[in-house]
Amino acid sequence: MDEKMKNKRGQMTIWIIVAIAILVFIILLFIFQRKLNVPVIEKVEEDPKGFISNCVKKYVQESIDIMLPQGGFIKPEHTKMYNGLNVSYLCYNAGNYNPCINEHPLLINEIKEEMKNYIIPRVGQCFEDYKIEIEKREGQVSLGAMNLDIELAPDRIFVSIDKDVNLRIKEQSYNYNEFDIVIINPIYDLSRLAMEIASQEAKYCYFEYAGYMILYPEFKIKRDVLSDSTEIYTLQDKKSRKEMNIAVRSCAIPPGL
Repeated sequence: MDEKMKNKRGQMTIWIIVAIAILVFIILLFIFQRKLNVPVIEKVEEDPKGFISNCVKKYVQESIDIMLPQGGFIKPEHTKMYNGLNVSYLCYNAGNYNPCINEHPLLINEIKEEMKNYIIPRVGQCFEDYKIEIEKREGQVSLGAMNLDIELAPDRIFVSIDKDVNLRIKEQSYNYNEFDIVIINPIYDLSRLAMEIASQEAKYCYFEYAGYMILYPEFKIKRDVLSDSTEIYTLQDKKSRKEMNIAVRSCAIPPGL
């Protein structure tokens, strides 16, 4: 009888120890999670670079989504309607038999300016939105004037922003003035290809797109000839699947011939 009582007491002791161990583990886990979360919150408050970077990337991509289907322009002027899109003519001749005139020999520079003009007011709003968020957390932010520049490079877009951001929060002050953002996007590569097509069409009234795809397999090129002899080239970067449309009318042949 005494032996059974000893066994029961031993089992109860084990269960009590296990219960205490579980409780201690839960408490330690809760404390550890709180310690992990605190630096993340403070980092978001003190450093605007992540907030601004995400905001800038959003509007750069937004501008590209508008420009690429339309030949590289936000609001194209000389266009051909194609599948509900106003596709910009890069090379055009209204007459017949004669080569087209390259209308955008500096297309990449034009695209850069289009993108810059589109995102500048929106990026300015990014900083204002950051200021509002900090003020909600009882912080103070003062913003200086902004200077923004864009560079297009193979498979990359570089956005450089020079703007003073002075932050005071939790009795500490922070100063930021340079924001450098890199966006992965093939708009430069597609634009170079578009310029090559316009140049070839202006010289030879033709672009050998099948041969080009053999030499540069990273691109897929489709050409659609419309009833007025306008050619719509659809250029695709295979890796990203981003597409650019351009219009060309060169050495047109009159209907019926």
